[in-house]
Amino acid sequence: MMCLLRCMGVAPAMRLLLIMLVTWNYSTCLAFAPSGQTMTSSISSTRKNRSQLFSAVDVSERGYRNVDYFLEWAGHYGIVPENYQLNSQSNSNWGAEAIYDAAAGSTILCVPSMLRITSQSAREQDFAHLAPILDQYIDPSESDGDVPLSCHFYLFLKILQEYDMGADSAYFPWLDAMPRKFSTALHFDNFEMESCLPPFVKFLAEQDRRHYSLFEQILPQLDTPTISPATKSNPQILQWAFNLLFTRSRPAFGEAEIIPMCDMLNHAWNANCEVQYDNDGNALLVLLRNVQQGEALHKCYGQPNNPSRFMSTYGFFDASPPTTYCKFMPSLAFENPQLYDLGFAYDRLVFEVQNGEIMPEVWDVMLYIVLGNNNDINTQQQFYQACINGDENTKSQIHQQWFPQTSYALREHVEEVLEEIADCESNMDEGGVGLTHVHVPVIRRHNDFIRQVFTKVKNNLDQMMQ
Repeated sequence: MMCLLRCMGVAPAMRLLLIMLVTWNYSTCLAFAPSGQTMTSSISSTRKNRSQLFSAVDVSERGYRNVDYFLEWAGHYGIVPENYQLNSQSNSNWGAEAIYDAAAGSTILCVPSMLRITSQSAREQDFAHLAPILDQYIDPSESDGDVPLSCHFYLFLKILQEYDMGADSAYFPWLDAMPRKFSTALHFDNFEMESCLPPFVKFLAEQDRRHYSLFEQILPQLDTPTISPATKSNPQILQWAFNLLFTRSRPAFGEAEIIPMCDMLNHAWNANCEVQYDNDGNALLVLLRNVQQGEALHKCYGQPNNPSRFMSTYGFFDASPPTTYCKFMPSLAFENPQLYDLGFAYDRLVFEVQNGEIMPEVWDVMLYIVLGNNNDINTQQQFYQACINGDENTKSQIHQQWFPQTSYALREHVEEVLEEIADCESNMDEGGVGLTHVHVPVIRRHNDFIRQVFTKVKNNLDQMMQ
């Protein structure tokens, strides 16, 4: 309606007045109510009619994504699409586009704060009785990305609770519009896991699977009357909820949250919009640069330089970023936290995709490791302090002194990754066995991309060492 009135040339103040009059019966009470007070009543008549046909979300892979009902629900709950329109190429592939030309800084979507599904509200309102005992099951220091794993678990419980409520859940239309089929690490078969994934990708995939197994093991031991025993023991539902959680949630204020409608945007490393918040906690989708009518709207899912993570956690492969992670195993930093101070992060330890250039942080981390391997602890700590204090002269001197050893160690790492990829390719090609496994094509694209980049890096290192 907002878009229609704008096209008719109605002034902003009059548009707001007309919308308030038309939607009074549906959303006026909602727009200013505290979270949770009216979520179960505002569209009760609509839900009663729908619940006669849809009593539960069909989570099977053939389940239909009822996006039309979700859009109706969004309008009733005050989600305002200022310049945002959903479109689809198929039932499983949805995205958003701009309705008209707009400038950077424009708000294209507003989602009321009460609709944000947060780990904080789940912990404090729905599962407060679990807080004293959950630390027995999940290490408080363990995280997935920038968010403690326990926050994700509370959000996992919230999704299962709303699922079990069926059509009585205020979030039922949103759940019914969600994807059913995922190609994440949870669904890689044994051949794909053991024979097709290079070690770094396998580490990420095993981490995702370990987190799911932990959630699955904890769940039956918790007193959760709002989640049925049948749901707790149903792997299909649990895997669907887990995939929904990690493909839809985002970090916010130290917690994990899902924002209905904002979660329908596809990913791009150079996103043209991002989520911001107003003083009332409403989520605003704001343009980062100018867009044209019909242009696709994208947000960044995080870690754009880590295509291995996208394949494991989200089930797709993105080769578009200009840099990619160098594949150092995270265990290096686990063993020595000083490496984090030197830039040990997926977005800093990168190679240029186009020409194989090596970023300075890669050299810093590799030199620190080489010094440790050579038991030159004094020089190692001197180098560390130079990095921390910005002493570029001392850094440069130590780099020059140890350049042969550092470049050799880095080339050894690059060659090892290339050998691992070659082994994976051989496994997929042998006897045509790779043709019978669903996820081999995307794994192969990933491996080919890494091979091409690392080959360029190796060529650069060969020239340096000559």
